Formats: sequence, C-alpha cells, structure tokens
Amino acid sequence: MYLVGGSVVTSASDLKKASDCEFAFLRELDVKLGRDTLFEPVSDAMLERAGRLGDEHERRVLARYRDQFGAGVVEIPQPNVRDTEAVAAAVEATRAALEAGVPVVYQATFADEGFIGFADFIVRRPDGRYRVQDSKLARHARVTALLQLAAYASQLDRIGIASDDVVELLLGDGTSSEHRRDDITPVYVQRVARLRQLVDERVAADGPVAWGDPRYTHDGRCPTCELEVQANRDVLLVGSLRVTQREPLAEAGITTIDELAASSGPVPHLIDSTVDNLRAQARLQLIAEAAARAAEASGERRADDPPLAPPVEVREAAALAAIPEPSRGDLFFDFEGDPLYTEGDATSWNLDYLWGMVDEHEQYTALWAHSFAEEREALLQFLELVKLRRQVHPDLHIYHYASYERTHLTTIAARHGVGEAEVDQLLHDGVLVDLYPIVKRSVRVGSRSYSIKKLEPLYMGDELREADVKSGADSITEYVRARQLADSGGAAESVEAQRILDDLADYNRYDCVSTRRLRDWLLAIARREGVQPVPPAYLAEGAAKVYEPTPLAMQLRELVGPAAPGDGRTPDELALALSAAAIDYHDREAKSFWWSHYLRVDQPVDSWEDHRDVLVVDPGVSRVEQRWYEEGTRQHPRREVRLGGRIAPAPASASVRTSSCCTTGPPRSRRAPCAPGSGPGRTARSSRSPTPACSSRRSASPTPPGRRCPWR
Repeated sequence: MYLVGGSVVTSASDLKKASDCEFAFLRELDVKLGRDTLFEPVSDAMLERAGRLGDEHERRVLARYRDQFGAGVVEIPQPNVRDTEAVAAAVEATRAALEAGVPVVYQATFADEGFIGFADFIVRRPDGRYRVQDSKLARHARVTALLQLAAYASQLDRIGIASDDVVELLLGDGTSSEHRRDDITPVYVQRVARLRQLVDERVAADGPVAWGDPRYTHDGRCPTCELEVQANRDVLLVGSLRVTQREPLAEAGITTIDELAASSGPVPHLIDSTVDNLRAQARLQLIAEAAARAAEASGERRADDPPLAPPVEVREAAALAAIPEPSRGDLFFDFEGDPLYTEGDATSWNLDYLWGMVDEHEQYTALWAHSFAEEREALLQFLELVKLRRQVHPDLHIYHYASYERTHLTTIAARHGVGEAEVDQLLHDGVLVDLYPIVKRSVRVGSRSYSIKKLEPLYMGDELREADVKSGADSITEYVRARQLADSGGAAESVEAQRILDDLADYNRYDCVSTRRLRDWLLAIARREGVQPVPPAYLAEGAAKVYEPTPLAMQLRELVGPAAPGDGRTPDELALALSAAAIDYHDREAKSFWWSHYLRVDQPVDSWEDHRDVLVVDPGVSRVEQRWYEEGTRQHPRREVRLGGRIAPAPASASVRTSSCCTTGPPRSRRAPCAPGSGPGRTARSSRSPTPACSSRRSASPTPPGRRCPWR
C-alpha cells in the first residue's frame, strides 16, 4: 500500500492484511496519510527469517521451471512502484509474454486503477490457458492466500488472457494445493469491495481510526491491536478472554478490564459460568496491579526488579488429583525446536534440536539433534532411557507444561517411522503429564498470561531469574546463529557457537527445573486442600495394554533400514517401506484420532473455543426437545437436545452429516457418577454420535450449560 498523487494504491497483500485485521490495515493507512496516531513498526526476527526462507522456496520453484523450460521462462523485473513509467513497462512486458504464449511468466506485473500486484508464477496449461501459482512456505492453504491468487487471476481476465479454472498454491512441504476459482471468486469479490470501502472511508475521514469502532473488525492480538489494548485497558487484557467473547461483552456495555471486574448479571450469548470466570480473573488481575503500584510507590520495588508473585485463588481443588503420587524416577521434560528448519529437498520442516530433562535431584540430561538423522537417534535414545528407567521405577511420570512435548513425540515418531509403539505405550499408560491444563482447571492466577514464565514468581523463590535467552523465539534465533558459526569452520566461531549452545542448555535446564518446582507447588496446594492423587487407570487395572507393531511390518522395516527424510531409496526399498507402513495403517490412524481427542478433553473446556470443528453452544438458542426417558433395553436414560451456537473454523469440505462426539461438564450432584473415561481434571467424554444433534446419553444428572461438541 502506498500513495501516488494523493491516491491510495493497494496490492494483493493488502487484501490479505485487511482480511486478517481491518483495524491494523486502517491504522497503517492512517500513518501513510500522515495522521498522528498510535503506531509502532514491529521487528520480528522469526518473521524476517521466514521471509528469507520463503524467498528461497520461491527460487527453488523458479529453478525447477528453468530446468524444464529453459528460455521459455520469462522473468519480469520488478519496478519501483512509485515510478509510473517503470510500472507501465513491466505491465506491458507481462502482457506481451502472455500473448506470445510463453510457458512461464515469473513475477508477472499487473496494475489497474488503485491496484498493483506481482504474481509469482503464471504457467501455461496444455489447453493454452494460464494458471496462477503462488509459492508459500506454509504447509497448508489459507483463505487469505487464495484471495491473492484470485486477485491475479482476475487481472488475467481483465487484460483478455484466457485463464484456468483452477489456481494453485505451491506449498513449503513440496506439495501443491489446487482450488477452483468458482469456489473462491464470491469471497474475493466481497473482500475487494470491502477493501475499497475501507480505503474510501479512511481517506474521507478527518482523523485516525478509533479503537473499538464497530464498523471495523480486528483480530485483537496483532501488534497494532495490542498497543490499543494496553492504552485503553481493553477487556482483552483479561487472561483467557477470547477475541470472540469481546463483541458480546461490548454489546453489554463492558469494554475494559475494570468494567468487567465491576459488572454483574448475565451477558447475552455468553455462558454464565464463562462470564463468572472472566469476572473473577479480571478482579484478580486488578489486585495484582494494585499490589505492584503500592510496592513501587513505597520504594520497596524498582521497575527493573523481578515481577511480584501474582495473587492466587483455588478454582477447582479436585482437579489437582490428576497429579500422580511423586516417584523417585520422575522426569521433567522440555523440548527446544526450530519450526523453520529444513534440509535436503526442503519438504520436511521442524527440528527438535534439544531434548532436555531433569530428575528428582535436578540432575540435567540433554540430547542434541542438529539434523533429522540425529533427531531420529535422539528419539530412540530418549525412549530407551525411559524404558530402562521404568523397569526400575514403574510408577514414574514425565512432566511437561503445555502440549508441545506430547504432540511432537508422536509427530517425530511418525516422521521417522520408529518408536511409534513405544510412544503409544507412554500415552496409554498416562506417563506423560501435562501440568498446563491442571493449572488452568485448579487455580486462578492474577496474570494475563498463564505461561510458565508468568507462574515462576510463585514458586522459584530466590532462584527466579531471566536467562540470557528470554523467549522461545530468541532461543531459536540463537540456535540458528550457533549453527551458522559452527558451519563457518573457524576456531573462534566454533568457540562462540559452543558458548551459545551451552547457554541454550542452561536456559533449557532452568525450564525443566521450573516444571519440577511447579509440580511441587501444585502438590502443596493439593495437600492443603485435602486432595489425594488418583492412581492411573492402567495401574488400577493391574495390567496395561501393550502396543506392539505387527511382526511382519517390523521385518520389512529391518530389510529397508533407516532413511532420513529426503534420502533416496531404490524402487524395491520404497515398495518394502510402503508395505511396512500399510500393514499397521488403520491402527495408526485410529490411535491418532483418539489420542488427539484425549488430549482435547485434558484441556480446560474454555480453551476449546478456537479449535477447528468445535461448536460453542449458546444456551439462549438451545433447548431440550425431549426430556430424560428410558428406551427399550438401553442401560442409561437419554434425552434429545437441539443445540445452536457458533462453530469454530472448519474445512471447506465439512458436512453437516459428519458424526460428532459430545462432552459434558461434571455432574451437578456430588453423588452422580462420573461419565465413562472421565478422571480428575478431565472433561467427561461420551461415545461418538452418528448425528449432528449431539443428544446426550448420560446416567448422570442433566448436563449443565457449557457443553462443547467437537464435530467429526
């Protein structure tokens, strides 16, 4: 977006920006119009690196086309957008190349009234029509990326070039994602009209766009929005409050954290229990703010001192029973990973380069992995370490904070085709214990964030510190720098690289120790509240289910041998590898579904709202169609409920006839039995239902408001 002669010129990228957050787009336009407003450009090292990797991905695609078509690839030099003559020349060169029927046009330039765009690739199809392609580092298609493709395709139509019915994204994992223009065009036309309306309104306005203007949408979390959230003490300051909850609160006249804390009564379109929780959270944060101000005013605390411990309330003490009885074999585990790492043909991404853990004595163990091959070995070493340790301490558990460690163990095992049965066994036996959902369920903390860094003032005492590497993003940036120094080959560079790695290990060890101290802090609360740990189900059963791959699959894998992602295989080796994978395919797929579901029910229900395929029920528009009744020989009573509400983003192919899986809150009566499969700190789960009506079949008392239904 830029100004030429007082006119605003937008691009396909601006269409994406406005679709993501209208407020941020308009605030940027205000700055370009010279209006004095709250705005600060953000420098993000990870985004800059992603941009460089995206450029490399684009160059790889270009190289493949040059290998295929040679001189048939026409590259249009990108002009200075403010040089009208240079832009006109690039537009004409693009038109001439397309009219001449060249196989590929790279960086095709389009310009129309108030619009300029540069398409990555325009490729001629066998039928003579041209297809628009865009290279994206992402591994999945996003609607905003498709809008950009639609913009370029519409420019082909405008200049009279026959265009394909399909547009295509060339994704970062080497796959492509094709989409019919007929499916995209209605949304594109609507968004273009909206973009023009936004620009016209802003140009005609007397001043900058105001925060909270109901005419414009915002994502509430982008850097531009965050400046306004802080300046206006917006309700988005409240921990756990979601952007989708802001609108009903605003309609009820509640726009700030202070107003929310002082409010009472129901809020239309929000569940009462959710509103009560948000109010309590707001009040606790205000108490924390007041304590910090008082400490600074009295001179007891300087601005650069470590943060004060936030106030804490016990929310649901029973959820603390999900923490197992401590064992001398317990481990406290933390990954460090680089989501942008790739190697070889750049079709596989993400390297977990540091596997750190401490034991009950806080003895630290680190497994490093600087390549995919080393990551595979790190997985095998980790699983072997845990296996031997469980032989000595069968009651051990591995503690972590948030779901990264659990999900990445399954991902790494699937990527390398090793250790899948062992990881399944750990999951089935409940060896991995995520403390994050236990914290969210059991206590309320007077902090906007429930990240472990914000909790550390509660239990780290004099050991509370900020490591030289202050965040996960900083850790990744430092790791990349260390590897670059090591690869340079110089002696001084190698010493500096090792110093950085040692610092990263120290940072990782501190996080592992923090996880241990958090576990102990929660156990102290449990003892104070009289809550006893509940033994894991597999121990109560006396014998755990044993996961083992099919012997034939194991034999075939041994014949093939290990292969890192991107390594070549002979046709026979590939056939054996595919056969080995196919043998246990259905079991693997079933386990993948159920482990993801079990992971979800371990999380607090109020964290599901932004998950894909989740229906957030609105009690105001839902009703009981038929009350509890007995039917035939069924063991439990049933009832039928018609649910209405808001469904989270879902795939375009989702069908209303997709089967569903319902979950409920705890029974209202303490005497009512827990649902099958439920446990302390876990949302009760029901069997899958074949209809989207989500009727509840529970022997417990009627389900309270707040049900969430993950659509399948």
